[in-house]
Amino acid sequence: MKKKMNIKQNDWHLLSPEDYNKVFDVLSQKYPKLFIRDKSFIFKKGIHRDIFDNGGFDFNKTVIRKFLQLCIEKKEYRDLHVENTPRYDLEGNKVGIVTKEDVELYAKTQEEIKKRIEQKQSNKLNCTKTSDQGVKLKPTNANYSKPKLGLKI
Repeated sequence: MKKKMNIKQNDWHLLSPEDYNKVFDVLSQKYPKLFIRDKSFIFKKGIHRDIFDNGGFDFNKTVIRKFLQLCIEKKEYRDLHVENTPRYDLEGNKVGIVTKEDVELYAKTQEEIKKRIEQKQSNKLNCTKTSDQGVKLKPTNANYSKPKLGLKI
């Protein structure tokens, strides 16, 4: 039995758990030294382009980007993202290190993501409260009613 990713339900704002696991399974077959269950590595910069260049997947670039975003939002990845930690390529080779600037940028990006998620949740609450009163408000976030992403795996 395959172990599922340990991510809280509200963290699945990019891909469903099923889609995440499908993408993980495919990538772990193609790149077994980098995508290992229960083990995180800091990715080299631009690893998404390397995956795109190698191709051969039944899912598109957006799915890969969303999958990688979920990977870097995991607590294990955040804990590893400290200065002088090695970065790894698709073959599992060390190809650089995390710099002080990388750490600062990562922290800033994670904070922005957290604010966006909180804003979406706030928009949902506002819509729910007003609909209970019989008045409907349109959400202020343009991505609020974005269709769910399907995979062809």
